[in-house]
Amino acid sequence: MIAEIPYVVLIAGAALLGLYLANLFWDFGIPQYLSRKLGHLGGCVGFLLCPLLFSDFWWPLILTTAFTILLLYARLFRPYTFRGVGGSGRPLALAEIHFPATGIVLIGICWGLLGEPWLAIIPLTFMGGGDAITGLIRSKVYGREVKGNWGSLGMLVTCLILAYFIQPYWMGVLGAVTAVIAEKYTKTTKYVDDNLTIPLASAVVMGGLYALA
Repeated sequence: MIAEIPYVVLIAGAALLGLYLANLFWDFGIPQYLSRKLGHLGGCVGFLLCPLLFSDFWWPLILTTAFTILLLYARLFRPYTFRGVGGSGRPLALAEIHFPATGIVLIGICWGLLGEPWLAIIPLTFMGGGDAITGLIRSKVYGREVKGNWGSLGMLVTCLILAYFIQPYWMGVLGAVTAVIAEKYTKTTKYVDDNLTIPLASAVVMGGLYALA
């Protein structure tokens, strides 16, 4: 594990860069429904690198746990710290905490217990990458935060590309479709949002198919 510490620094740096850029965009007056997508993309890159760089699940689990604790601490005691993805910029939702917290569950179960790293990671990239793309498209097409069909189409294309890491591919396709449906129809509240439902729903579908295969 010690030999993999440079990879830990790389992935933590990618995630922190996403959070920093989200803050920067927010500070320049970019609406938070757009600025937070940079945090999503940073998380997506970080998660996607994990199966490629790490020999087992421990470092990814430690990293996502550390970011969950960091974001939770900031939300409770220093809400301005990550204002670009949540905190004082989005006080009525805990979405920035739900994303890495979901990673704890999926990495622990799918990678740690089942030995399937991509089954753990790809649902998280559906959230990080797919949801970011849909937000950017909807902003361009509709000019506001709305769950329109063009955004869903963009998310589906993104998720279908990411699904290539799942074998057989048809299983990944069903997971991608599930992720898009979860994003479109999840109503955001303080304790439930698509940062939870996208990765969990797609992981349940693909995990169930994996168990039956």
